[in-house]
Amino acid sequence: MSAEPPRITIRPLEPSDRRIVAFTFGHLSERSRFQRFFAPKPALSPRDMSRLLNVDHWHHEALIAFSPRPRAPIGIARYIRLDEFDAAEVAIAVVDGWQHRGVGITLLAALTERARSAGVRRFQMSMLRDNVAARALAKKLGPPTAIAAAGNVVELSYSLGRRRLTAAP
Repeated sequence: MSAEPPRITIRPLEPSDRRIVAFTFGHLSERSRFQRFFAPKPALSPRDMSRLLNVDHWHHEALIAFSPRPRAPIGIARYIRLDEFDAAEVAIAVVDGWQHRGVGITLLAALTERARSAGVRRFQMSMLRDNVAARALAKKLGPPTAIAAAGNVVELSYSLGRRRLTAAP
């Protein structure tokens, strides 16, 4: 069930946001972490943290969503440009207490606009076949093109077009 989220705030993630990334990761359940990283992930390594914070807002963009008061980070969406200049891989994580409340689509809509401005025309998303929420969120981008499937992981491509994303079903 998707609902319009309360007035969340979204801003670009900065390399100095180490505590925010750690807080967000710490508020993902074991299941949410597995769905995001495709493997058990009890902690972020220093290498993981460095990679997640290495944003330049052009080739690697990341946005953070914050709850209304008391403000706390509730989700992060990012794209990383691929070898093809107009394509980028996307990943989104929303803390468990805020899932199914429209945060993911709100982040994806903001990320899509930033990507379009940077010349990205296609998003690629990898997800577990049984991750119903990720598949529903990705569907908001329009019809996918299947790129690959291996085991329980599928990789899909979406044209960004000019379609405006909304939280409505």
